[in-house]
Amino acid sequence: MYKILIADDEIKIRETLKDYLTAKGFSVTLAKDGETAVYSAENESFDLIILDVMMPKKDGLTACREIREFTDIPILFLSALGEEENLLKGYRYGGDDYIVKPFPLAVLCEKITAMIKRHKGVGADHSISESDIKLNLKTRQVFCDEREISLSTKDFELLLMLMQNKGTVLSRDLILNKIWGYDFDGDNRTVDTHIKRIRKALGDKAGLIVTKTGLGYSFKKEE
Repeated sequence: MYKILIADDEIKIRETLKDYLTAKGFSVTLAKDGETAVYSAENESFDLIILDVMMPKKDGLTACREIREFTDIPILFLSALGEEENLLKGYRYGGDDYIVKPFPLAVLCEKITAMIKRHKGVGADHSISESDIKLNLKTRQVFCDEREISLSTKDFELLLMLMQNKGTVLSRDLILNKIWGYDFDGDNRTVDTHIKRIRKALGDKAGLIVTKTGLGYSFKKEE
């Protein structure tokens, strides 16, 4: 499930987008201004951020510039007609794309999905590959050095999360919240058990999953 942050000062737009995207399978967090958006982006993990250009406290452009100081996840601007100059500035501040109001919700949904998949390296064949490890997101198959290996659902999701965030250290709590959900009441050492199983399945490629003592785990970035 992809997690989206939507920042817009109009409550009707926020709620409409949340209802539609939630029905399409996204997890949605809302922010009513740019300041809240920056705070949420800094303290939670998202797959894409939607920013309205004109917002109180901090406008979307300022929020984008500040968010770019700590993450490279896709940022999509919501724009009113006649804001071309602001949109050009948005690209300079690190924005990835924009959509002009009013817009069909189905088009927004397709744009969001395409941006996330492009950022995460998901190919047209619904697969993601890193260092001779290939995950097919449609069939849930895993191949290591062209050899198919068997992973449980949670192991698959954990390996996918690590690969999609290669080079980034993910804490146990972040992994638990993303894969097991916020209502999970087990021990965070559950993650360690699943990491051990994944490493065993990967065999010679086990070293690609790196332990950062006291911090968490990461998928080794190619040299």
